[in-house]
Formats: sequence, C-alpha cells, structure tokens
Amino acid sequence: MGMSAIGGYLKKAAVVCAAAMMVTGLAAGAAQAADATGKAFDDIIKRGKLIVGISLSTPPYGMTDANMKPAGFDVAIAKLLARDLGVELEIVDQVSQARIPNLTSGKVDILVSSFGITAERAKAVMYSNAIYVDEQMVIAPAKSNITKLEDLVGKRVGVTRSTTNDTIITEKAVKGTNIQRFDDDAATNQALFSGQVDAIVSGVAAANAINKQTQEFERKFAVRQSPMGVGVRRGEFDLLQWLNTEIMLLWNSGEIQAAQKEWLGIVNENLPRF
Repeated sequence: MGMSAIGGYLKKAAVVCAAAMMVTGLAAGAAQAADATGKAFDDIIKRGKLIVGISLSTPPYGMTDANMKPAGFDVAIAKLLARDLGVELEIVDQVSQARIPNLTSGKVDILVSSFGITAERAKAVMYSNAIYVDEQMVIAPAKSNITKLEDLVGKRVGVTRSTTNDTIITEKAVKGTNIQRFDDDAATNQALFSGQVDAIVSGVAAANAINKQTQEFERKFAVRQSPMGVGVRRGEFDLLQWLNTEIMLLWNSGEIQAAQKEWLGIVNENLPRF
C-alpha cells in the first residue's frame, strides 16, 4: 500500500471513529436527559421542601394578609400538600404569564396558581385532577346594560394577561370588542374601578371579592366554566400520581371543600377527574 493510500485510509478511520464517538456522546446525553426526568417526587422528599409557584396578586386565590404572609385558596392547598408530603413549603410569587416558564425551567416543583385547565397549556405541562371549578364571568357597573357577548362590541374589556379569562374572551368575543390586557388581577380590577375599561372577565370568587369592596359592580353573565388543577412538568408521573391520590383524599376528608368555602365562598358539589 502506498503512502497516499495509507494516508487516505487513516483519514477515513479517523472520520469513522469521530462519528462513533459522536453517536456515543449523543446516546449518553439522551440517557442523562432520561435520568433527569421523572425524579421530581424523589427530589422533593430528599430536599425536604416543596417549591410551589403561586401568584400572590390574585385574590382570593393568592394574596398577602395583614401580616404580609401568603394567604388565599392556592396557599391553603399548597400548605396541605406540603403537610402530607412531610416537607417544608416554599412559595415563589409570580405573575400569570410566568407560571409555565417557571415550571418548565425547574424554578418551581408545581403550580398551584388559579391554573385553569386548557388543551393548549396541556401541550406544555401536565395537570392534576381539578381542585376547583370556577366560572368566567363578565363583571361590569351595575347600571350598565351588558347582558351578552354582543353587548361588549365597542366596549373596552379588561383581562389579566395569559389567564384563562384572556383565552376565553379572546376566543368568544364578537368582532369589535376591544380587549385590554393587564399583568395581574389587581391591575385588571383597578382598571374597572377607575373606568379605564367598561367591563372585565374574571372568576366568580374574584367577582365576590369585588362586591365586598363596592356594590357598584355586578356579575352580568357567565362565559364558560373553568376547572383548575395543579401544574406539573411533563414526564413527572410519580409526582402527578401522588398529587391525584392526595387530591382525592383531601376531597374525601372535606379539606378541599373547607378551603373553598373559607377563601372562595363557593363549594363545588363535585370535581372533575381525568
């Protein structure tokens, strides 16, 4: 074999070897990625802490009390979950549009954040069984003659960005409805109070909270029901199974109903299960 032939052979061998190493590396990376998923439940137990994403600017689901401590329905549920896991609870405050990014990036273990169940969100995360079923309501000044979607044409309608309220009214609004989006429920409610918008879309519990502040506004009509669940990263089936078991037990014990009554003023007769 001549020198040129030997050189060509060595080059080919080097290419084959490099390709083999690349394939091996990719396989190893894939194995590591597989090992990194499905471990959240064990990690929470080992860590001794459950990190939960909750919006603390969405009363009565999440807020701070007079002592600046987290409070609300979502906080109550998170406390029950941490209690029965036998771990501490850490709450990460977040705006609505940060919920899924915080979960998928691993910043939080789960979401308990008035997290409406939708098919679109289910492409990115997994849901537990429902912990509450809300209704999306149009809320407007009591003196206004708003009774149906068609009455919102030409009106300014406020919603909190990236919530199910936003999704539902965007889907159902009649052409000519002016939808205005705000970063949190407090800003959306304030827009209604100040006359910046003519109506808002929010949940029944939020509507009840508004009525406690002032009688100038009322629920006009329901747009759609919205079940809420706990958000879990895709692939975390052990954690999801535990959550569904826990939710069933908390429902059977009456603790979910008690939290609904205390914070939302409404008790569901039943909760949908997948």
